[in-house]
Amino acid sequence: MNTTVSEQQQLHPNVVPYWRIYRLFSGLKRTALASIPVIVYLMWLPQWKWIIYVSAAYLLFHWSKDLFYIIYGVRFSYARRSYVLTKDEIVIRWGSIWSVNSSVIPLSRVQHVDIEQDVIQKKLGISEVVIVTAGDATGIVGLLEDDANKLRRQVIELAKIGETDAYNS
Repeated sequence: MNTTVSEQQQLHPNVVPYWRIYRLFSGLKRTALASIPVIVYLMWLPQWKWIIYVSAAYLLFHWSKDLFYIIYGVRFSYARRSYVLTKDEIVIRWGSIWSVNSSVIPLSRVQHVDIEQDVIQKKLGISEVVIVTAGDATGIVGLLEDDANKLRRQVIELAKIGETDAYNS
């Protein structure tokens, strides 16, 4: 039986502009990559007009999708993201417009817990807690720095196994 250490925790609202900025930069990277065939067309292969149409269709599709996500999708993602820390596991819930998913990480499998923060996250005052197990690394983006440190300490304390733990602090 799992005893709840913390109630279901929502992310900080500053994660919404972070996701919007992140998606915008992803779109700019895709645009730069899609411009390569256009440069090839203009410089070396003017008889391959189809390359322009494929690149334009690709960009139109992805920019439409990104714009829809930036305007509407982040709201659904924010509403569906949360986590619950119990005595035995951490349950991370996430979703989008179409689905809701969850991940259960047994604390006995936790090998490492870290806090990461990129430049944009630092400016917005949020951090990401990364929980590493033998098979995967799972992150919780959108916690205030103090909340991220608190969650990290709680996970480390609950993951300790006698004297053989990896966290001899």
